[in-house]
Amino acid sequence: MRSRLKVVLAERRLRQKEVARRLGVDKSSVWRWTTDEGIAQASLGTLASLARAVGCEVEDLYEM
Repeated sequence: MRSRLKVVLAERRLRQKEVARRLGVDKSSVWRWTTDEGIAQASLGTLASLARAVGCEVEDLYEM
């Protein structure tokens, strides 16, 4: 699984700090989800919350 979060954030002109604020998490959590390993370890609930916070579908956050 490959993370597409960096691409999604760039397309929407969002910063990791803003996404962290929206989710109520530390910026390091958002950074971890930008990595392939981090996105693969995220729960479905986390992915759903992340997708809502950035305005995309869960499937947009990664590629297989």
